[in-house]
Amino acid sequence: MPPQKSSITPYIIAGVIIFIIVGVGVFIMMRRGSTTTTTPTTDATDSSFTPFGRIPAPSTGTGNGNALANSTSTQGITSAVAKLRLLSNTPVGGYGASTTASTTIVRWVDRGRGNVYEAHGDSSTIVTLSNTLVPKVYNSIWNKKLTAFVGQTLESSSASVTTLFAELRARVSPATSKTATSTKSASTTIASQAPGTSIVVDTLLTPYELKGQNLPSNIIAYALSPKGDRIFMLSNNGGRGVGYIAAVNGKTVTQIFDTPVTRVTVEWPEENTIAITTDASAIQNGFLYFVNPKTGIWTKVLGPTLGLATRVSHDAKYVLASTGGQGSVTVSIYDVTKKTSIDAVIRTMADKCVWGNFNNVMIYCAVPSQLANGYYPDDWYSGVMNGADKIWQLNASTGEIHQVTSIVDQSDRVIDAFNLGLDPKDEYLYFMNKNDLSLWSFDLVTSN
Repeated sequence: MPPQKSSITPYIIAGVIIFIIVGVGVFIMMRRGSTTTTTPTTDATDSSFTPFGRIPAPSTGTGNGNALANSTSTQGITSAVAKLRLLSNTPVGGYGASTTASTTIVRWVDRGRGNVYEAHGDSSTIVTLSNTLVPKVYNSIWNKKLTAFVGQTLESSSASVTTLFAELRARVSPATSKTATSTKSASTTIASQAPGTSIVVDTLLTPYELKGQNLPSNIIAYALSPKGDRIFMLSNNGGRGVGYIAAVNGKTVTQIFDTPVTRVTVEWPEENTIAITTDASAIQNGFLYFVNPKTGIWTKVLGPTLGLATRVSHDAKYVLASTGGQGSVTVSIYDVTKKTSIDAVIRTMADKCVWGNFNNVMIYCAVPSQLANGYYPDDWYSGVMNGADKIWQLNASTGEIHQVTSIVDQSDRVIDAFNLGLDPKDEYLYFMNKNDLSLWSFDLVTSN
């Protein structure tokens, strides 16, 4: 006699199916309530160039005209700001920092598209200020109010460098469409990229747009004055270095010197002092000169020294100097008035250091945990050598030194820091990672 089927079996099967459906529903609801992160998009392969004044590319974002980048929020509640903070995970073409009565502000330009972003020290939110298309911005120096910058773009097709002055100007918002029911949800699907995918573009414009003009051609080095109202430009004119002083927008140009030297780095640390250092190499003697911007007179400060790289304090009283060679780097602090030097103890390149703004005798340096054997600074410049850094603070007046933080232990990647900067109150240290050109900040106040 064949076995009889149990009448209970269908109920068991139905119960299992219901349990699975309920479980899937709970999982979906939990996913919808989880934390989300949005990041600004970068088109690093765009080789086109849109001159200032043309219609900018529309922004992508959250529907309110302000895209968020590397920020974490849950139902409108902003997360706590980390001491070591990743500001931009995409390559950056320069930045500037300023301070208000209540917070610190940093603005930077995206290297791929030229978008301008802003972050505050007391908030993890990152705002898109401008989406005017200015591709391939490789470096920039900002004025004190962060309303304008001087930068350089590189056309990959011709390898030609263009120096430009760019200013953030408030955008006049167009009249709101009568068909839009809410400004926060005004977005339009404009193109289908693949089956089931599309690009959603925010119809609202960013609060600012970039306006400006190109500066004179053949500029090989430049620096803004401490007040931010003038610019020093060194041009290569027929194989000679010609120095000019001009208004920050490139107008009222005055030539101050003509020299055979063309391969240099420049700073303008103090109103009456322009610092010019010959390009550093382990196999070549380097020199540091101070140039008077009014008279164009040169004064030798350091050299000849192999592998010389420098950073000058903002009162031009001290020079942090690094020298190189095979497998060796030395760092010293030179007193310009006394003409004496002290060993800074640390082993790094001057390119990885910055002088304090509020405290002129303080220096912050990114120091590799270990220097590999190679030719310095040449191999570091070319990318053959890099390191995992720690941040150290030095006092040029007393010679005191102490470690501020080990960023290698706090980050999710190896950081080889360069292009260091500080806000006017020395509360935040900013730097870029040479390995991926990302931008970071470190809270010096809470760390102490």
